[in-house]
Amino acid sequence: MSLLKRSPATRQLNSSSADFGDAELLHVRLRKNHHSTSVSDFQLETEFRVNVGVTVMVGHSGAGKTTILRCIAGLSKPDEGFIVAGNRLLFDSRQRVNIDVAQRRVGLVFQDLALFPHLSVYDNVTYGLRRLDKSERRHRADEVLKAFQIEHLCRRLPREISGGEQQRVALARSLVTEPSVLLLDEPLSSLDPRTKAAIIEDLRAWNNARRIPIIYVTHDYEEVLAMGDNVIALEQGRIVAEGPPHEIVPSLRQEHLAQPANFENLFDATVIEHREQYRTMICQIIGTAIQLETPLAPVPVGSEVRIGIRADEILMFASQPDVVGACNVIPAKWKRFERQGNIIEARVSCGGEFRLRFTEAAVESFEQRDAAEIWMVIKAQACHFVRPDSSIKLRRLFVFVCSGNTSRSPMAQAICNAEIARRLRVPMGALDRWGIKAVSAGLKAQPGEPLTAEAGQTLAAMGIPNVEHRSLNLTRRMAQQAEIIFCMTEDQRNEVIALFPDTAAKTYCLQPLGNINDPTGKGTTAFSELAELLRRLVSEHLDNLGIVNAA
Repeated sequence: MSLLKRSPATRQLNSSSADFGDAELLHVRLRKNHHSTSVSDFQLETEFRVNVGVTVMVGHSGAGKTTILRCIAGLSKPDEGFIVAGNRLLFDSRQRVNIDVAQRRVGLVFQDLALFPHLSVYDNVTYGLRRLDKSERRHRADEVLKAFQIEHLCRRLPREISGGEQQRVALARSLVTEPSVLLLDEPLSSLDPRTKAAIIEDLRAWNNARRIPIIYVTHDYEEVLAMGDNVIALEQGRIVAEGPPHEIVPSLRQEHLAQPANFENLFDATVIEHREQYRTMICQIIGTAIQLETPLAPVPVGSEVRIGIRADEILMFASQPDVVGACNVIPAKWKRFERQGNIIEARVSCGGEFRLRFTEAAVESFEQRDAAEIWMVIKAQACHFVRPDSSIKLRRLFVFVCSGNTSRSPMAQAICNAEIARRLRVPMGALDRWGIKAVSAGLKAQPGEPLTAEAGQTLAAMGIPNVEHRSLNLTRRMAQQAEIIFCMTEDQRNEVIALFPDTAAKTYCLQPLGNINDPTGKGTTAFSELAELLRRLVSEHLDNLGIVNAA
C-alpha cells in the first residue's frame, strides 16, 4: 500500500534538471552594530553554517535577521567578520574583500516583492539575464517558469495576477540567475495556507534538484515545520538555539513564533455529560457518534459548543494503544494525503473527518506495516473551546466591488457564495461558520438600495433564489479584512487603491484583461451573459485560491 504519491511535476523536475555539482556550504561570521526602531540598539555578533537545504531563521522583530541577510547579499557591510559561499569568499574584513552585490550570486526575496509594475511576468523574470543571449535567456526562463507553474502568465502584468502568483514570479526572478545561495525574508507571510503550501512544495522540489543553501526568515511556526531542515533562533543578535525543527520548535512556539490562528479541525458538539471528579466533560460531535472527552467548561448538559483541535496535536498509532488519563482513543482509516513541504497532512475517516499532520518518516513506518487502519489519540487538553466571535469567521473574505452595488458586485457575491458552498458541500447559510464567504460593496452606492429586479431574476434562473441584498459602500474595515478585493473595472481598482493604498497588493480586476460593464437597461440577455461570465471567472479564481471540491 502506498500512502503518499509525489506529484508528476516534482518527479519530472527531479529527473530532468541539471546537476550543479558538489553541494555548497555557507559559512558566516559577522559582527555589526545593529540599529532598530523596535528594540534598543545592540551589537549583532554571530557565526553559523548553512548546509544544502532550508535553514529557517526565527526571532523577535528587531533581533537582527534581516540585517544578517543584507550582509550576506552585500547590501550592508559587517563591521568585522567573513562570509564564504562554497569555495568563494564574499566578504573578509581582515583581507579587505567585499565582493560587489551583482557578483555574489546570492538570490534575495523580501516580503515587499518589488516587481516592476510596467513589465510582464516574463520580462520581470528575465530582468537579471540581460547580458545573456536570447536563446539562453529563453531556456532559463522556460525552465523556472515551468517549475513554479506560471508559464501561462508570461504576458500578464503583476497587477493582473494574484498575490500567490506574484510570489511565484518573485521567486522565479531570483532563481533564474542560478544563485549559489538563496535568502528569503518572510516572502509568504501574506498568503493563505493552501497557496503558501503549494509554493513551498514547488520551492523544495526546485532545491532538491539544485541543492543550494537557503535561509528562510519567518515568524510562522507552520512555515518552520513545513520548510525547515534546520532552525536558527536569534535574540538580540546572538544565536540562542539551533537544531532540527522537531527539537527546536516546541521551546520556541511561545517566545519566537506565531501560533496558528485557526484550528484545522473544528466541530460543533453537544455536551452530554459532566465528569466533575476528573474536571472533564463528554461532548458528542453533532451528526456523528464520536464522543470527545474535553476540559470541563461552565456550560450545562445539552448545550452546544464548538471544539477546535489542531492537526499537530493528534497522535496516531498503528494498533490500539493503552493510555492512562483523560484521552480520546478513536479508530480511523486513511482517506487521503497532501504534502506541505516537510510535513504531510492526512485526512482520516472515523464517522467524521479529522486532519492530522506528521512527517514523511511516519508515513513510511505505516507503509511498512501495511496499516490501512490507525488509532488516533487526542488528549482532553487538546480540545479547545472556540467562541463564535473568535473562531475563523471572516478568515477568508472575498470582496466584490462595483459602482452602485445593486447588480454586478452583488451578483458576483451570490454566485461566489453558491459555488463555495457547493464545493464545501455545506448550506450557504453555514459559510459564516466555516469562515469563508464573499460580500459585495460599492464605491458610489446609495446605501440601502435593493438588488435590481433583473439581477434577482437572473440569479433565480441560475438556482440562487431569494437573494436579500441592500447596497453599501466599501469601508476601511472591510478592505482590511478582505483576503482579495475584486473590482469590475480598472478605474474602480484604481479608486480602491487611492482610497486604501495598503490594499494595493490584494486588489485586482475580476476580469484581468477587460472591464465588466453594467448591464442595467440592456435587457435580460445582457444579465444572463453577465451571470455566465461571473460564474466562469469566479470558478477560475476559486481554483487558483485552492478552494477545491470536498471529497
